[in-house]
Amino acid sequence: MMATPHTPPSQKSQVPPPDTALLPPHTSQYDYRTGDLELGREAVLTDLRRYLQVPFVSLAKCVGAVPSQQRLEEMHDHLIRSEVLTNDGLEWKDFIQPAKVSEEMTFKLEGIISGILEQVPNCRVSYLSNMLLSERHNTSLPDGYLVRAKNRTAPRMHWFDIAVPFGFKKERDAKAVRDNEHKMIWSLHNIMREDPCRRFAFGITIEDTQLRLWLGNRGFLAVTEPINCFENIDGVISLFYALGFASASTSLKGLGWDPTVERIYVGGKMQYKFTVGDEVFTTTRELATHSADYMVGRGTRVYEAMDTKGKKVAIKDSWREIDHQSEGEIVEKILASCEKKLEAKDFADAKRHFVGVRLWKDVTIDGASDETVNPVAGDEHDGTWKWKPIDLRPILPERLHSSATGDVPDSSKLSAFLSAQLGIVRRKETRIPQRVHARIVFHDVGVTVKDLVLISLADSLSCLSGGLKGLYYLHKAGWIHRDFSVGNVIWVVGDNGGIGKLGDFEYAKEINSNTSHDDQTGTMHFMAIEVEHQEYLFQTLAPPPTYGDTDVPSSPPFRMNFLHDIESVWWAYAWIFFYHTDTITANSNDSFDVDAQSRQHQLAFPGAIGQPTRRDFFTGITKLRHTCKSILSDRCFKVCDNLALFAYNLQASYLKAEAEHPLIVLDDSLREDMHAKAAEYLDYAQKEAGDIKLCRLFDLRRQKRPREEGETSPTPDNAGKRIRCG
Repeated sequence: MMATPHTPPSQKSQVPPPDTALLPPHTSQYDYRTGDLELGREAVLTDLRRYLQVPFVSLAKCVGAVPSQQRLEEMHDHLIRSEVLTNDGLEWKDFIQPAKVSEEMTFKLEGIISGILEQVPNCRVSYLSNMLLSERHNTSLPDGYLVRAKNRTAPRMHWFDIAVPFGFKKERDAKAVRDNEHKMIWSLHNIMREDPCRRFAFGITIEDTQLRLWLGNRGFLAVTEPINCFENIDGVISLFYALGFASASTSLKGLGWDPTVERIYVGGKMQYKFTVGDEVFTTTRELATHSADYMVGRGTRVYEAMDTKGKKVAIKDSWREIDHQSEGEIVEKILASCEKKLEAKDFADAKRHFVGVRLWKDVTIDGASDETVNPVAGDEHDGTWKWKPIDLRPILPERLHSSATGDVPDSSKLSAFLSAQLGIVRRKETRIPQRVHARIVFHDVGVTVKDLVLISLADSLSCLSGGLKGLYYLHKAGWIHRDFSVGNVIWVVGDNGGIGKLGDFEYAKEINSNTSHDDQTGTMHFMAIEVEHQEYLFQTLAPPPTYGDTDVPSSPPFRMNFLHDIESVWWAYAWIFFYHTDTITANSNDSFDVDAQSRQHQLAFPGAIGQPTRRDFFTGITKLRHTCKSILSDRCFKVCDNLALFAYNLQASYLKAEAEHPLIVLDDSLREDMHAKAAEYLDYAQKEAGDIKLCRLFDLRRQKRPREEGETSPTPDNAGKRIRCG
């Protein structure tokens, strides 16, 4: 037996900006998906919380080439001849202000913008006032927009066609500014959410005479300090010239469209062609796109697709933090470690239990990596940017995640907005967050445990066992996963039947890596409680302090280990049974109390960090055993009656590892023992499951008919995706 001390010295590291809030995104919750406009807006604003404010010239230069001084003078002359400017060139003719500016005069922009754009060679956008329609019944529309010229006369306008949305207010008081901000953020959110071809989008708001330029991308939301659009004539001309110039390429890449993605229609159905390196893949259906609902973050979209030879694959398009390794690189290193540390037979089995990677590439455009822009990099205004909170008035309540919807929060890190709640002081951010656009293609296409559980309980448990097996080989090779969840293990059916495979290695790290492990990474429902609290919770009582002893030893930095990954498997196991019940019980008229089980699910999976009920659910073994017996249906309890025993042995393993705290000892025998026990518990449950079918408690509470016990169900077309309305 080889003991491995696990308390390396603390490493100073640059803490990257948060990926997404550790509270599950409000855009993943039920309210957002009802189609209610106000609830939808509230969710988007609450998720974002802040925007980056930068000088106008800094962001304007990111749009496109501005006219030279000579060209600017020529444009002035043209606008005077066209009667857009007054004869002295000092005022917009349609905007000569009377004593009281009227709503009608304030919004007469089409002549001005058109007069500027028509002087831009090969300009492919034009200005229109509001006529937008949406497949999602969106009733909050921009007041105007630049659209692709070819779509100017289209009878229906979609968010796909919007180049730059506009928002106008005739006043500039706090309410007008706030309302305009909310409307612009909603517009940019919709553009980024609806269109897989969109990398970023600009927007323009005007309150009275104050014009601001906006930028929404996956790294941040930014807005400029205002300029006076009545007085700064040159600034307005230069801005719209730059927007027109940015549209000059056929792909409109300068306005945020992605030339490596093409929207096509196959049999009347919208699909996409993604270029990855030298290969092209055509999507056949969405697998998971809900992450794109959150405007700032990874924006992950996953599709089933076909290569040019007709082979089925899965393709993931996402934006990772610029200083992080790509998932493909991480998988490559994991396989190298497995090959080095595992026997040949185990290495072959490990590859069977990992989702197979075919190809990965960072997206390149014109030979350069596709990265979110830093608007102040290298210019005189670097250091003048600042974060500003979004005015959420009327005050929005901090609501917990609605577990009744069954949503599974996305993987995430600690949010800067939760610092006070956690008592954690974060370093002041000294850089603007940036992301790089990446794609990865997988050999394996399957169904996640999250979706499989409604098709076959036995297969779901077998899939979970396969994911645990993948974790075992990962741990044995010296790595930890850090994000095990019911969305990261897939059931792949081949010639020899189904097998559970572990995927999503974006947060995986070597156990003894010198890089920081002290971040709260993972999917909240399935995060180990020590990871949630960022401290070791199972250490034995330390020796009492002595009088006069001023030497207080410091605690070692918290670091994730393989037990935390196994605990995440336990949480997935518990989630299956506390969020579902069997269909025979659901269809019967017995005393099963769906509300009582729903309340218990809410306590166990509250959807917010620091909730004592979640910790109590895991640590209170006797109460857990009683809860399983009294709350779950008899048929479900028979399958998972070892849930409390599983939790007990996990805690016993924690106690053993932390017995010599501050030294944390994680030896091979502890790993082998806990993995063997976990595999035994899941194998037992899989055998007991038989032909039991499950239905969601949420469906019962909405009085939907559960599937009958013998009723078959094909793999859903929308497996892994969330309905997104609004």
